[in-house]
Amino acid sequence: MLRTLIEKAVRRGGVVILDLCGGGALGATLAMTGAGEALGQMFMQLNLPHIMVPFLVAAALQTVQGSRVVTMLVAPSLMMPLLPELGLPVEILILAMASGTFLFSHVNDPFFWIFGELAEIEPRQVFRAYTLGGALMGVVSFLLVCGVYLVGY
Repeated sequence: MLRTLIEKAVRRGGVVILDLCGGGALGATLAMTGAGEALGQMFMQLNLPHIMVPFLVAAALQTVQGSRVVTMLVAPSLMMPLLPELGLPVEILILAMASGTFLFSHVNDPFFWIFGELAEIEPRQVFRAYTLGGALMGVVSFLLVCGVYLVGY
């Protein structure tokens, strides 16, 4: 009984550890190559409101590599060179990025599979429940961050 519980815990925990290691390596690569700054500059050239840039950078990073934790570890380091140009308070920048991490979540997100396994539902149902729910949460939280920025800053 104890062995079965340990094996189950190691299987689930191993996915998280591998995810963080792989995502961390990707983040280090992006930071060293300047790809994050280039992505941010691309969004800056679109003449979007500055508050959308960290939101979209985090959404793009989340979509590519999948881990929300890794996105929130990597995205701030990618956005730091753009901070003076954006002119946003750090708190708003972080909250906008956090909102962006919820926008797109699919099969490359480890929690997508953990959610499906724990809820004992098929991937098709996970898309409806987790992915669409997360997208709604990302949009609503971003609108709240925009409201706080407009009222409080």
